[in-house]
Amino acid sequence: MEPAQESASSYYNKYRKRSFFLSRITVLTSMLVLIITLGINISLLTSNSKNTVTSHADTQSDPTKLLPTLPAGCDYQQTKKGLTVVCPTPTPTAGPTVPINVELPQLPPQCTLTTTSTGSEVHCTANVLIHTVPVTLPPTCTVTNQINTVTCTVNNQIVPVVLPSLPGGCSYELLAKKYYVACKSE
Repeated sequence: MEPAQESASSYYNKYRKRSFFLSRITVLTSMLVLIITLGINISLLTSNSKNTVTSHADTQSDPTKLLPTLPAGCDYQQTKKGLTVVCPTPTPTAGPTVPINVELPQLPPQCTLTTTSTGSEVHCTANVLIHTVPVTLPPTCTVTNQINTVTCTVNNQIVPVVLPSLPGGCSYELLAKKYYVACKSE
């Protein structure tokens, strides 16, 4: 014998009340859990903020006692606007230096080296060719990838050394791992 077939509307009517109440109970339970969790979080946040906010604005004692300790040599100093921290400025220690002597190219008669308020400049009355001059580096120095800088070994330390400044119109050119001084006649 075959089981009697049930219509969809009769099946739905039989289980409708159970599924309606089950879904409502599930929704209400989850909402209650969320409300309780939210209440706990809010109470924790407000209790932490009440405990951490303290003010010493109206104290009669020395305000520097309430401030953090400073490194050795530094002090608090009273100014019109409040307190400032005063520390001695360290004197820069000059690192090892390497003298690099750079020769300028021989200037033709049409060119002169003049001194201006910004420094020396090469001035020429005509457009002439000025030969380049190689820069002679000390034996402890080598050319680097940085522009106008070489590295030198001093007291078993490798230190970067910037090439000396040149007059206006002259510049350093790096060709085949060697620096040259080139001046332009303008």
